[in-house]
Amino acid sequence: MIFFMSLWSILSRRIYLDHAAATPLRMRVFLAMAFVLLKNVGNASAVHTEGRSARQIVTKARIKIATTFGVKPTNILFTGSGTESNNLSILGYLEQLHKSGLKYEEMEVITTRIEHPSITALIPELKRRGVVVKFVEVDQFGLITRGSLINVLSKQTVLLTFAYANSEVGTVQPVHALVRIVREHQKVAGTFVQIHLDAAQAPLWLPCSLSQLGVDSIALDTGKCGGPKGVGVIILRDIASLSPIIYGGGQESNLRPGTENVPAIAGAAVALAIAAAKHQERAKIVASINKFAQAYLKEKLSQAVINGPRQEDRLPNNLNFSLPGFDTEYAVIWLDKQGVAASTKSACAGAGGGMSQVVLALCNDQSRAKSTIRFSFGEDTTRREVKKAIDVLTKYCAKMVTIDQVGD
Repeated sequence: MIFFMSLWSILSRRIYLDHAAATPLRMRVFLAMAFVLLKNVGNASAVHTEGRSARQIVTKARIKIATTFGVKPTNILFTGSGTESNNLSILGYLEQLHKSGLKYEEMEVITTRIEHPSITALIPELKRRGVVVKFVEVDQFGLITRGSLINVLSKQTVLLTFAYANSEVGTVQPVHALVRIVREHQKVAGTFVQIHLDAAQAPLWLPCSLSQLGVDSIALDTGKCGGPKGVGVIILRDIASLSPIIYGGGQESNLRPGTENVPAIAGAAVALAIAAAKHQERAKIVASINKFAQAYLKEKLSQAVINGPRQEDRLPNNLNFSLPGFDTEYAVIWLDKQGVAASTKSACAGAGGGMSQVVLALCNDQSRAKSTIRFSFGEDTTRREVKKAIDVLTKYCAKMVTIDQVGD
């Protein structure tokens, strides 16, 4: 059992409820990385013995990940993050179309308004180039609806990109149903639509096989599933569909230049294999923790409003809720001082004030969007930890009410 535990969970006594932002490093991953760090000094592009040894480690990691997700090793690309994986998957595909003779103005890209910043922040650049960006609507739970997707698809649509599982409210999209709609559209329109999936939050809880999901590319971030930070992975159906978006050496099939982070890549392969192996069992266990957390939250803080979908359409480890009227940015600071790590929204959305754009898009309620808290659980999270975190939050709310009453 110890091999499946994280080094962090062994050493720390804090309650960590921010697994959506970053996960503790697994012991097996740490050991795999430590071996490479201590034994290998070579650059994987060098021709000498040390360089060839480093190259072999990268190659073995690529084969391991390819085997895990049922693709050829040549269909695996390593990047520096989930953000870079999304950028290369989207921009790289559009660049390849452009090089093939299609004008940017003739391209339409479809996405949602509740995506991770690695996609939403890319939209202005797409528009600057002349690409038409359309938004498919989501319902109050964050789910893309059949009718809305049908309505936005056109003969000019070249790419559909969305998150498999939303990083803030945990909405798991009905990927198979959405893919069927797109493929039916293709038959009628006589065109092809690339489907890219941001699956950074998925590997620990959901299947991520390219063929099983039916999509064309998948972006992963190993820092979200017990692996090292600073390593992203793209699983591709057709590597020839991309062009590079940064330039330099010929690494990663000439698509992602830069010296490979060999120890981190070795760790990434181990982390993804462990994540995929028992995701169903893991999801079932953590879902029971989530169910307990929601019940206890409503018992202690009846004013709390759960954001996002029903549990069957939600990541098992995600609990996003609002406390209208309370300063939840300060609440997170309060929790931190009491030994509890949580967040208000996606870490990549930035710290500090402001509302959750995801929650605002779902409910159009600024009070709820300004007062969000996200608990994201790990496989080692216990009911005792959840109970303590909610108790600390309850004391914070009581203190704030008392201060307001005194002020009045």
